[in-house]
Amino acid sequence: MGTEWPGDERKKAKTDLLTVPSASDKHEASLQIPHTTEETQTTPPEPTRTKPLTAGTPLVTGTLSSAITGSDALETPLPAEEGWQRTVRAWTGGLISPKPGPQELARRATLASIRRVYPRPVTVTIAQPGGGSGKTSITVALASTIGNTADHVVLAMDNNETMGTLGVRTRSNGSNLTIIDLLDALEELKNERTRSGDVQYFTRPQGDNRFAVLASDEDPDRMQMLTRDTFNELLEVVQRFWNVIVLDTGNNTRAENWLAGIERTDQLVFPVEMNDKSVVSVLRTIEQLQAMSQLSGNNHYAALCRHAVVVISPGSHRRSVAPERRKELRTMLEQALGEQATFLSIPYEPALDTNGLIDWQLATDESLRAFEKVAAAVSEGMHQAAVRAESTQRTTKEN
Repeated sequence: MGTEWPGDERKKAKTDLLTVPSASDKHEASLQIPHTTEETQTTPPEPTRTKPLTAGTPLVTGTLSSAITGSDALETPLPAEEGWQRTVRAWTGGLISPKPGPQELARRATLASIRRVYPRPVTVTIAQPGGGSGKTSITVALASTIGNTADHVVLAMDNNETMGTLGVRTRSNGSNLTIIDLLDALEELKNERTRSGDVQYFTRPQGDNRFAVLASDEDPDRMQMLTRDTFNELLEVVQRFWNVIVLDTGNNTRAENWLAGIERTDQLVFPVEMNDKSVVSVLRTIEQLQAMSQLSGNNHYAALCRHAVVVISPGSHRRSVAPERRKELRTMLEQALGEQATFLSIPYEPALDTNGLIDWQLATDESLRAFEKVAAAVSEGMHQAAVRAESTQRTTKEN
């Protein structure tokens, strides 16, 4: 057993390192084969410096995931919900699941158009100076179709300088407040602390029809208070809480509130029956709007005509016009509006052909489908108009 402990060996090694070797020691050391690998000091590499990310720098290029996201797999239609395809899928418990038919796919595209999102609140005007042309009926049907199909918050507003009928043809739900009552409270409602309920108090909700009504006053003298300026102020307030406004208009196309509504309109809808009286009224309105663009240099009014949606209704089943004359009248409208206008026919609907309340929940399936197409065309027009307006405003600011 040795007499040296491990601690003594460490002390000895330390002492040897401090001892300066002689020449012979150096020679002997050069002949020895080292038993340990000599440690070398290396300079650590400098850390890689990356440029700071700037705003808008994409973190994901999408080159790897595009093989999936760019494929048709994500566009595979949902199971059929209509027609014989749905019946087969139900009977087989999903074992046989035919793809949706062309009609169902077309309807899905129609509903998708109604559900599109707008870059700002939008307004559609139902205009027809001829009385008894179905403006209020179409206002109710269109507002309800948009409200039930999309998540939009819809307000039907009676922009009539006299006593309009929108408040009479829809449910009051215990409210007798009108647009003039809202006008009287307007200064308080302009406050930034105004809440949705503060303004909704002046409207009349329509339940399952999914829209609200802002009715005109029953006193024509009070409705004269609705000037161009007051209309614009009202619209600014209601557009804070409703993103789709449907304007039911009066018969005076020279009234201040009618002109103000046209100025703020994104989409124009002409209800028309194919008879001389109804078509003449629309043609006069087209002439007026085109003249307004020529005189003012503002293309907005003429553009509304070019992109108008014409809703052709059969009118009361008690009235009829010869097919040849109906064709002539339609040709006149097509020539006056141009190729970009949209013409859509709706069937006779007993729920609309009434002097009483209109409940769109009572409409037939045929009418519901027809107004889905009307709403889709209107929605497409409002979206395009809003996009054009936003683009024009950006260009103006940049210049």
